[in-house]
This record gives sequence, C-alpha cells and structure tokens, in this order.
Amino acid sequence: MPERWPGPNRSRRGSDAVFAPLARSGPRASATARALVALALAAAGSGAEGCVRYVARPIAPERTAAALEARRLSDPALTAFLRAGDSSRAAPPAAWTLPSLTVAALYFNPDLAVARADLGLARSEVIAAGARPNPTLDADVAAITHGGTKSPSVLSAVLGVPFLTAGRRGIRIAEAEAASRAQRLRVEGAAWAVRAAVRDAALAWWSASEGVGLSLQATGGESALVTMLQRRLAAGESSALDVGREAIALNRARAALRGDEMRLSAARVQLAAAVGVPVEALDSARLDLDAFGGSLPAPPSDVAAHASALLERSDIRAALADYAASEAALRLEVARQYPNLTLSPGLHWEAELKGLTIAPSIVLPILNRNRGPIAVAAAGRDAAAARFTRLQATALAAVDQALAEYAASLRALASADSAALGQRALAERTETLFRAGEVDRVALVSAQVAAVATGQEQLAARTQAWTALSALESATQRPLVGAGWTVPAAALDTLPEAAIR
Repeated sequence: MPERWPGPNRSRRGSDAVFAPLARSGPRASATARALVALALAAAGSGAEGCVRYVARPIAPERTAAALEARRLSDPALTAFLRAGDSSRAAPPAAWTLPSLTVAALYFNPDLAVARADLGLARSEVIAAGARPNPTLDADVAAITHGGTKSPSVLSAVLGVPFLTAGRRGIRIAEAEAASRAQRLRVEGAAWAVRAAVRDAALAWWSASEGVGLSLQATGGESALVTMLQRRLAAGESSALDVGREAIALNRARAALRGDEMRLSAARVQLAAAVGVPVEALDSARLDLDAFGGSLPAPPSDVAAHASALLERSDIRAALADYAASEAALRLEVARQYPNLTLSPGLHWEAELKGLTIAPSIVLPILNRNRGPIAVAAAGRDAAAARFTRLQATALAAVDQALAEYAASLRALASADSAALGQRALAERTETLFRAGEVDRVALVSAQVAAVATGQEQLAARTQAWTALSALESATQRPLVGAGWTVPAAALDTLPEAAIR
C-alpha cells in the first residue's frame, strides 16, 4: 500500500513504511480509536444540543387569499392595534376618519408588512455579524509497519483556535448595525408613504362624493330650465336657440355626473387598496371625511421646510446610515490586510512518548494585500456619498416645487371661495326677488345653477389645494394637518399576525 503520513510532526521511517488498516493494528490501537471516536461523538453531541431545528412554514395560496378577502375594519385584532395608540378605545370607531383609516392602513397595508419583514432580516444580520469562529479539532490514529514488524499505534490531536485580528468582528457588527438602522428608517418611510396614500385616496373619495352631489344639483337645475324653456317656446315666449343652449348645458351636466360617479367608484377601490382591505370592507364602514372641507394651514417657511426635507426625512437619514455601513465595509477590508492568526496546540502519543506542540498559522500577505477589495469598498463609499447628495438635491427640488404649488393653490382657492360666495349671495337675492314676484322661475333656477357651477369650481380648487398640501407633507415628512402625528412605534417594530395569515 502507499505510504501514509500518520500525524503531525511525525518523521518518515523509511521508503517501505506503509499504513496498515486500524482494525489489524492490535488491541492498543483499537482501544485508542474507540476513545477518540467517543471523544468526537461527545463533542458533536454537546454542540447538537444547542442547534436550531428547522421548522417548515409552507405558504398556502388558498389560505392567504381567503384571509385577504376576509379582512374587515371590525377585526378585533385591528381594534387592539388601535387601542395601542389610544388606550381609551374599546371598539372600532363609529365613523372612520382620516386618522383612524391611517392607523388601519399601518396595520393591514402589505407594503409596510414587507418593510417590517426586511427589518427583521437586517436585525438578524447583526446577530450573524457577531458570531465568533469555531475552533477546529484534527485527530489521527495510525498503526505503522516496518519490515513486517508492527510498531505501537500513533495518536495525534491538534486543536485549531482562530483569532480575528484588527478588530474585524467589531467592524462587522458596526456595519450590520448601520444597515439595520437604515432599514428601520425605511420602515418609517414606508409608514409615511402609507399615510400619504390613504390621505390621497380619502381626498379622492371625498372630492368625488361632493362632486356627485353638485353634479346632481346641476343636472336637476339644467333639466328644469330645459323643461321651462320648452314650454315658453311652445307658447312663443322663447327661442329655439335658448332651448338648444340649455339642452347642451344639460348634456354637459349629465356627462359631468357620470364622470364624478366613475371617480367615486375608482376612489373607493383606491382607498381600499391604500388601507389594505378588500373593497367590500368599506361597504359596512361609515366614513367621515368632512375635515377636507375645513380650513387649510398656512405654508411653512422656506427655512423650516428645507430643514425638514434635507435633514429629518427618513430616506435622508436612511441614506446616511447606508453611508455609515459603507464606511464600515471599507474599514473591514482595510483590516483584512492583516492576516488572522490561528494557534494550533497539539498532543502526540507514540508508545510511552508524549509531546506537546504549538503551531501558529497565518496567511502570508505577500502576493495579495487585499488591494482589490479595498478599492471596491472605497468606490462603494464614494457611491453612497454621491447617492446621499443626489437624494438631498432631489428633496430640495421637491420641497421648493411643493411650496410653490401649495402657495399658488391657496391663492386659487381664495379666489374660488370669493366667487362662490358672491354667486350664492346673488342666488339668495334672486330667490328673495322671486318670492316678491319681481323675477320669474327661469331667472331663479338660472341663478341657482350658476351658484352650483361656482361651487364645482370651488370644489376643484379645494381638491387641488389639498393635493398640493399632500405633496408638501410628503416632501418634508412633516405633518401640517394633525400636528404632532408620528409613526406609531407598534407600526415600526411589530408585524401583525393578520398581515401574514
């Protein structure tokens, strides 16, 4: 048989030295082998006791689909989630307002659930980064024959103990912690995005609902005018031109009504999607969105808006944490220039002789000083810095545009409010004159239809102002309505079971 090296630090005994199977090496070698096997099994068993067992969690599409379709705003788990932010709440709200719909979305919305799951993954990376390398155990038992004569069995055991140098374990932990902070801030950003989506969908619902009401009034008034003018035409008191003009206005009013009804239907679907519930869940819920009919706040100063957008936004802070992670990654690659050290104390038995060896081992940094990975990490840090600067520039442009649009929309709303107020006053005076017999019904209905038209223009201006306000809040991540609103801690750190059922 070919010659075999029996163990560390063992010199060869000649060109005819061969390895004999352990089973034929005699009782001493067999006993030694059994002891070694027992030692190895004991070490493996002690390690196995602390092992994590795999638990299967298969996804059943039919089950998740049924759970999604069964979501309702009356869910007791949602009520408990609402109670986490308001301890006085014992039941679902009688009427769902924008704040309560926002909290429901923080509970149900799947985008936020994904962000929270990614946060859990980032936090587990911190645990992985802190893991210490395990020692190794190399053992060898052999029996050697020389010239047909069996020599005593040889036992060698070497323990390899690795030592990480240059503080690289701490650097790995710092990198993972920075990435975890960035992901938590992204969860906060996802919560702000959910809030904005609910606000925009609720605004669309309210605007379409108000629009349907105004369009019904306009359609009724135009229809009454057409009927009265047709009677006048039959009596020779009006012209066909007047009838035709009002008929065209009636068709326009009916088309506007159909458009508002379509917008209302679309807004219903949009709001359900923003909250994270099926459309049917809104059928049994009473919505109170009259806050959109109230006054709007004054725009913040440029200084305050810029400070919020450039320093306090969650994506800005997340990008800063990403940069900290890239710096830690560069520090780690620099530390890897210095080789790790492995100490290998060993024991050696041969007959009655015993020996103790200590064999340090390092990788010689001769051909490769880790320059390539260092260059890659340095370039990654530069890229992270460039992305941070680009994000700040984008935020600055967004907040300046939002400020300008909001200020312009407030001016347009003030003009529309003034026009609507004047037209309503004219309609009221016309009604007074009609009751006094000084004007006919055609004049009265015409004034009322004109008041409805200015009301529609006022609604459009108000909707645009709220849309601009929403864009400004998103650009600054600063609540301008409902001051003091922050992302609830429960929405950041917990993953509701309903989100994964």
